[in-house]
Amino acid sequence: MNKRIGVLMPSVMLLTLTLILGGCTKEVNVTSPEKEQLVQVQEAKEEAFPVDLRYTGLTSSGEVKKYSFKIPGKLTDIAVEKGAFVKSGQKLASLDTTEYGLAVQASQLNVTKAEKAYTEARDNYQKLEQLYEAGALPEADLIKVKLDCDVKEATFNQAKIELESKQIQLNDAQLYAQGEGYVVDILFRESENIAAGYPAVVIRSPEQKVTVGLSQNDVHKVKVGDTVEITVDGQKTKGKVERLEAVPDSQTRTYTAEILITEPFPSDSYYLGATAEVKFAQGEAPGIWVPLACILNDGQDYVFIVEEDRAVKRNIKLMDVQGFNVRVEGLSSGERYVFSGMKSLKEGHKVRIQSEGNPHEQ
Repeated sequence: MNKRIGVLMPSVMLLTLTLILGGCTKEVNVTSPEKEQLVQVQEAKEEAFPVDLRYTGLTSSGEVKKYSFKIPGKLTDIAVEKGAFVKSGQKLASLDTTEYGLAVQASQLNVTKAEKAYTEARDNYQKLEQLYEAGALPEADLIKVKLDCDVKEATFNQAKIELESKQIQLNDAQLYAQGEGYVVDILFRESENIAAGYPAVVIRSPEQKVTVGLSQNDVHKVKVGDTVEITVDGQKTKGKVERLEAVPDSQTRTYTAEILITEPFPSDSYYLGATAEVKFAQGEAPGIWVPLACILNDGQDYVFIVEEDRAVKRNIKLMDVQGFNVRVEGLSSGERYVFSGMKSLKEGHKVRIQSEGNPHEQ
């Protein structure tokens, strides 16, 4: 009996010690305080921000004209240089006129001969007509003389037409500008042969323009005559909408807007096909504006607002984007939204406001 008691005693003591320790552990288990997250907030309020549409376009000119000779020949003189400004009527280039000059001389000689022959035939007819009226000449003879006179008159007229044609060809050996502008390119060199109709000199009109493709949503917001701001290579200038296409481009599905630069860039720094940033002013839009950086998305755009020191997710709708600010729907004036420290926030997190400020000024 004593032996059994001796065996059981250690087990009883171990069980008693376990219960005592378990009770002590329960008594010291204290709940830790909830962690607060530092945030910066801003009170939502109605504001009016300037609104504009921003597009990227390409510089162009009002018109690019390719000048060509109407006749073939050898280029003997190029009277302008690439990049030069030319006035209307200014000579651009010349062809060798030797052959055309000789043709004019030959035609002039033919005219002189034909005129002499016609004059003699006319004088003869007038004399014989008087004899016919006096009854001294048969009518058949007068008819023959009249026919001869008519043939020589026709020959004379044809010679004059031929001379005029040769003179036109001689004049066409000189190429003149039909309007003012800048020489874009010279496609031939002196002493080279040029076929009729092949472009020799390319000139763009002095107007500076920009073309952009407007989306279907924005095209109705722009009107002909609207003033725009244009930036090319960091230089700003003004322009106005001159033309709007009513039919979209078949490939891009955008509507072409042609803008005339009303305050032109210096001609030596204006390059066709350069990238231009265009801003269409749309006035001001009142509403609640928040920084773009404080907007999160989990399939729906939202911001965190603070209610009773806790983060609450508020779904919003984006209306207008201007730079780093967005006009939104879904916030009410007076509500405080988080604009710093929201990246690691979760719905219901306890927050401590570090400061309030104006995120638009950051």
